[in-house]
Amino acid sequence: MARIALMVFVACGERVRRCREIARQRPDGGYTTETVVVVAILVAIAVAVGAVLMSKLLAKANSLDLR
Repeated sequence: MARIALMVFVACGERVRRCREIARQRPDGGYTTETVVVVAILVAIAVAVGAVLMSKLLAKANSLDLR
């Protein structure tokens, strides 16, 4: 089992090294990273707003008297 884990670890490390080399060769590598970070921040904000709206909606729904 440890041998398989070591092989996976080495393969992942090699993949990361290859990705870094490719990113260094591209002139737009920083732009792509910046775009990913901005999109991740926007998604986090959207999730937070959705959670707040959902909690307010559920609180309002639970406060309704249906009798």
